Amino acid sequence: MSETVVVLAGSLAQFRQWCRSAGLDPRSPRVVYARDAETLRSPQVARIVRCGTWWLRPDLPQLVAAVRAREASDR
Repeated sequence: MSETVVVLAGSLAQFRQWCRSAGLDPRSPRVVYARDAETLRSPQVARIVRCGTWWLRPDLPQLVAAVRAREASDR
């Protein structure tokens, strides 16, 4: 099972820009745009990266709750 980096970005364009700056192909299955909170709950997620204007997303409360739940389970 491969580990996945989930990018919590303000938009898909910001996700793609982050991938380019990190030297990653945005179409790779190892890097995923966090479209919703469910994406953050995947067992393959190894790391969550925040970039751009992620804090302005309309689904911010759900995203924050999913990140906190994941961090609590990792302890």
